[in-house]
Amino acid sequence: MRRRLSLVWISLLVGVTSVACGPGGPPGGGPQVGPPGPPGTVPVSEKEWSITFPSSSIKAGRITFRVKNDGAIEHNFVIEAARLQIDAIQPGQAKEGVADVKAGTYEVVCNIPGHKEAGMKATMTVTP
Repeated sequence: MRRRLSLVWISLLVGVTSVACGPGGPPGGGPQVGPPGPPGTVPVSEKEWSITFPSSSIKAGRITFRVKNDGAIEHNFVIEAARLQIDAIQPGQAKEGVADVKAGTYEVVCNIPGHKEAGMKATMTVTP
């Protein structure tokens, strides 16, 4: 029984990954992060199984994170150390959340069960 459940989960992950890696998206295969928006706004792209920022670091301060789900299934966006959680971002949808971030390194995740473990995590560097 346990082996059968493992095979079902593996099949599901392979199927979702195949859909996510199929044709489409911007030329060059990069993430669809979008325009930067007003000052203090950071666009973020999420899809199976990645979280992508437009730059390797952002400036400290009050930041609006505009998170777009470029994937095929629901995701969320969590920065625990900044007390920010944006829930239920549906495919094709974008949501915003605001956090005050100080200089440092932050872990960013999608904490839907299994997503972080599948690679939906990133490190965000905040500079003074």
